[in-house]
Amino acid sequence: MNDADGKTSESAETLTGRLAEYQELLDLLTERPGLLVVAADPLSGASVLLSAATESLDGVFVKCDARACADAVDLAMTVADTAVEGLAPDAVAWWTGSGPPASAAGLRLSRAAGGLDLQDLQEGTGPGSRLLADSLDLLASLNADATLVIDHLGPMLSVLPDDDARSLLGVLRAAHQRHPGLDLVLVEHSDGVMSGALARSDHPMFHAGRALRIRRPSPSQFIADLAVTRAWTEVRVELLGGAAELASGVPELTWRVVELTSGDAEAFSGWQRLRRATTVSTERQWDLLRRVHSQAQPVVAAMAVGLGPHSVAANAKSITDALHRLRGLGVIWQPERRHWSIADPLLRSWAREHPPPWARRRRHLG
Repeated sequence: MNDADGKTSESAETLTGRLAEYQELLDLLTERPGLLVVAADPLSGASVLLSAATESLDGVFVKCDARACADAVDLAMTVADTAVEGLAPDAVAWWTGSGPPASAAGLRLSRAAGGLDLQDLQEGTGPGSRLLADSLDLLASLNADATLVIDHLGPMLSVLPDDDARSLLGVLRAAHQRHPGLDLVLVEHSDGVMSGALARSDHPMFHAGRALRIRRPSPSQFIADLAVTRAWTEVRVELLGGAAELASGVPELTWRVVELTSGDAEAFSGWQRLRRATTVSTERQWDLLRRVHSQAQPVVAAMAVGLGPHSVAANAKSITDALHRLRGLGVIWQPERRHWSIADPLLRSWAREHPPPWARRRRHLG
């Protein structure tokens, strides 16, 4: 990875293993599907892929990150802030209150917004559904043909009460119908709330748009795509394949293993370096599972040592609730039907080496 300008090296990391998904994403965004739900496997690198696709296309893309949002109010303010920053940058100081309370740029923004109550949006006061609708109206008033990308929306929806999540999605669909030129790209984990809602006749999102599944690449996909991206990287085929195998196909971790492997060493040496470098954060991730659900740690421990989640000594409902919460957060996923897996290979490796006593004994008995 000794590219002088860094650009082709970056392209190799972004596209190797995901060329087909990238092309499909480009095609859909070029067609402007109206409303697109991107259902991505955890740690599949969908955010990086989406960013690369939007940067390579003409048009206006307003990209928001919902990870800092707790509810519709937060999301509304994020959409409004991002719209102003991207489409009316001269009014940012007025919008954020860091400039004079009256300015020509602020006046132009107020006029463009028509009768919207911008003060409520600025301060986050009022019902969340109204504020979210106003933020989308504000975006459309600044550019009626923009595409709004809301990344990581799925995890936020997964922790909201069902009625609140349903209401929020209803606002998004209504705004798309109100502004036909405004495209929405909504990103979630695979098997998330939005993908299912598109097929439910009793849901506001029923037939609202299309869904695109972005899967985590297999190690063989990295090798196959390297034939195309070879001009962008000097990585050895054996090293890339071994790194992808150890990292369970997670693109970001695969390339970090490659970076940490010295000379002609095997990928395992880079994997061990990565594990040592991330030990503190991995242990912290394990500790935080206690706050997800009372059975979250036992369920993850069981899967790490090769046991089924229902091998945990707890009632079936509690285990099922833990599985749903863990899946909503992207901690676990189902790469195949009826098969649960830990999403982060670093967490899986740590938990496999540090199982609780009952899991260690069950593993040996098995």
